[in-house]
Amino acid sequence: MTLAYILTERDRDIVILQKLLPKNLIQDIKFIAGASSYRARSLASSLLATRKIPVALVIDADTNNESQVFEKQDLINYVLNQASSGIPFQVSLAVPEIESIFLQDKSLIEKIAKRKDPFNDLEWQLAQSNPKEFLEAILGKKHSLNDTILRNLNDDEIKILQQHPLIQKIKGFLSSVIEPSVAIN
Repeated sequence: MTLAYILTERDRDIVILQKLLPKNLIQDIKFIAGASSYRARSLASSLLATRKIPVALVIDADTNNESQVFEKQDLINYVLNQASSGIPFQVSLAVPEIESIFLQDKSLIEKIAKRKDPFNDLEWQLAQSNPKEFLEAILGKKHSLNDTILRNLNDDEIKILQQHPLIQKIKGFLSSVIEPSVAIN
């Protein structure tokens, strides 16, 4: 039985969320990749209107500009509210991209990248402004994020990444919409 939906832009986003969200919390959650931000938003609206099941929409903000992030969030909330008929939903914007989760802890990403020297200020600034591009640069484009990072994370590293505000926000929403007995960690 599906208790809630999580909609993302890409399959890779689903892989990240499935790795970092607690297993017991997502066992009855259906993940769907919309193939683009617009399609994910449209699908979220349709699911709220027709299925009457809670929806978490997780998409990239594609900017670090706070006012643009707020405006995008506000607009999407307005559209989904029109379709929701009181069904709970949450819009979670990854600022600027979902890959920013991996930059939660500088020493962890340095370890994953097998860096001998810490990232300099310019590298770290690039990381914060364009996480996807940064990760491709340090890990190599030929390696998938899944192969290079996700498969090699230990439990302690997963716990560090789970502290990212985006993961905490999604976790809080899911906990609030499913039965408390299912959500216990």
